[in-house]
Amino acid sequence: MKKSFFAFCSVLFLTATASLIMPSCSSSKSAVAKPNDEKTTTSDVYAPDYNQIKKNVEDKNGIYYYSELLRRFEAADTTLTAEQLHHLYYGAATRSDYDPYKSDNFSEVKEALDGDTLTEANWQKAAQAIDEHLKKDPMNLKYHYYKLISYSNLYGRDDERTRNAFAQMDMLFAAISATGDGLTSESAFHVISVSDEYALMNLFGMEMKGQSLISKNGRSYDVMKLRDNKYGVEQLYFDITVCMQSLNKLFGN
Repeated sequence: MKKSFFAFCSVLFLTATASLIMPSCSSSKSAVAKPNDEKTTTSDVYAPDYNQIKKNVEDKNGIYYYSELLRRFEAADTTLTAEQLHHLYYGAATRSDYDPYKSDNFSEVKEALDGDTLTEANWQKAAQAIDEHLKKDPMNLKYHYYKLISYSNLYGRDDERTRNAFAQMDMLFAAISATGDGLTSESAFHVISVSDEYALMNLFGMEMKGQSLISKNGRSYDVMKLRDNKYGVEQLYFDITVCMQSLNKLFGN
């Protein structure tokens, strides 16, 4: 039942977001739209400039001030612009508490959803664990993914709380997918945590069959070998340079 439950999770979300995900992969190597709606190529992706982002999100008088962006995101404010979403997600990696490898205690969610028959109490327990974690780690894509699933089962798909959860999931996906199409190292998806890689693959309905870490031109990439999928994509590239830099600082290297 556990395997079928998590398979159900992917199907549920994919049904709701089929028109939003993997547009570039489903049409060969199409260009990915930049936040300003200009077209980009694999050699000109919208990669985050963390030095500039840090300056912008720390400016209390600016439109990218982090605390205000986070407040609006938590209120599911869909008027946030693509540039503001870019600063919101990648700005989290410039914060003093940034730790892409910290334990996320996801076992609490799994335990809540363990059983042959999932009741309202199961979903409530899962939602509570998810909400508590997101207070500490509001950009965690995996938790937003399961938040949407839990809320859908608790409140129904048409409930405002579920719609807000969907909006938050959609905003995070938009921020990440604006950085590339994931088909090459030059157009890799930029993520601020390794767990976001798996959340994205869940969103795409893809299964990993192998993983490798490569370095190229001073950057670090996770390359995910994929099982057969409807997009015909054999592997996805994720730029995890900011994650590795954080890890190196931790070990003083």
